[in-house]
Amino acid sequence: MSAVDRSPARTDDADDPLEWLVLLDGDGSNAAESIRWRGGPRLQTAYPWIGLAVLGAVIVTAAVVLGVVSALWLLGIPVLAFPAIWAVASVVRTEYAITNRRIAIRRGVLGVSVETVGVDRVQNSAISQHAIARAVGYGTVTIEAASGGTFSFRNVEDPTAVHDRLEALNECGRPGDLPGSAAEWEAVLAEIQGWRQVLERSS
Repeated sequence: MSAVDRSPARTDDADDPLEWLVLLDGDGSNAAESIRWRGGPRLQTAYPWIGLAVLGAVIVTAAVVLGVVSALWLLGIPVLAFPAIWAVASVVRTEYAITNRRIAIRRGVLGVSVETVGVDRVQNSAISQHAIARAVGYGTVTIEAASGGTFSFRNVEDPTAVHDRLEALNECGRPGDLPGSAAEWEAVLAEIQGWRQVLERSS
């Protein structure tokens, strides 16, 4: 498993540090945080809005040329284009990341909002794809956290690979995966019980 994967949904270099997420240092029980995957929504998801804006502009322009409406209607073209501009900006300004310790989402057009949840807090994850998304290879990965919150990687490239990476990290991070053998932990338990008996006799 490589330290960082590149998502074909974005053209930026996945080896670059995330400007919007400060990676955590390592401590006694956790390794230093590193990026395992990063990506974002496919720009193609904004195409319907772009198509509507272009169609509206063509209809208004044709109506003006044919004399059906006055030239003042041309001033409404920016209004028709606004939803498309907003949709493109939303895609460009949204980024998802999976590290060895956290899941993070950055979104926001006018401002920046960052949501994070620890990998060990992930309870369940699922993939959803409509027919068109399945045909062209993108979908949404929904993540349920122990706190009750829900995080969604919307319209990402190859959602199955993203889901598999998340599940693998979740398995590695479960509390049940403790270091040491069962015999070693039994020895620790016996030692604790011995100290407890000594304390009880001394009291």
